[in-house]
Amino acid sequence: MKKLLLLPFLFCCALAFAQQETTPVKKINVALYIYPGVGLGDLNGPADVFMKAAGLTKGQYNVYTFALQQGTIRTQGNGLKITADYLESEMPKPDILVIPGGSIGLMDTMCLDPKVIGMLKKYQSQVEVMMSVCTASYLLGKAGILDHHKATTHYFVADDFQTQFPALTLVKDVRYVDEGTVMTCSGVTSGMDGALHLVNKYSGDKIAAMLSRAIQYTPRGEEKWPVAPNGMKFDRNWKKKQGLMKQ
Repeated sequence: MKKLLLLPFLFCCALAFAQQETTPVKKINVALYIYPGVGLGDLNGPADVFMKAAGLTKGQYNVYTFALQQGTIRTQGNGLKITADYLESEMPKPDILVIPGGSIGLMDTMCLDPKVIGMLKKYQSQVEVMMSVCTASYLLGKAGILDHHKATTHYFVADDFQTQFPALTLVKDVRYVDEGTVMTCSGVTSGMDGALHLVNKYSGDKIAAMLSRAIQYTPRGEEKWPVAPNGMKFDRNWKKKQGLMKQ
């Protein structure tokens, strides 16, 4: 009799498991912005995390690059040549938009480019998450996306970042700051922490744990920032001072 009573229960469990297995998983478009001078570490870290996550989840993530101009792009330091998968106007609608950083001088220049800032403002309300890596936080700050949000950036320029964008609240000694629709990551490799954090959100902690083991990387949210050697400090007026010294 007990065996007969167990049969309906086991059948229901099997049915629920089968439905779970066949329930379609939402596809997530992950767009990575590339531009002349983009930092390789800022770009490749998140790209590799999301691409490997796509493999572990049997294609849950669709990862691609996009640019605002045609042709090949040289990475930071006149490095590698890369070509975007799409022009911005032709790419699939992104769910996660990743903005890698570059040199601070380049970020200052890009902050004055209406095409770049306009693109960020355009997608602010269209994507589920906009994530900056390293100095790309300056671009989000310039676009007003970080106003009234907590945010972080590369430790060396953090104080200047807060000065440039007083409407945000700087958070130090962290690898990333998750504000829901907007994320900012600290320096370079912290983009991997931010990406793994998002994989955990979208795919669960088991997938995120499998992924961190596969790439032999231990993600963390908080970390005491390093101290610049010899008391060095970022000085926005350094070039002007150098000019005065040469006169």
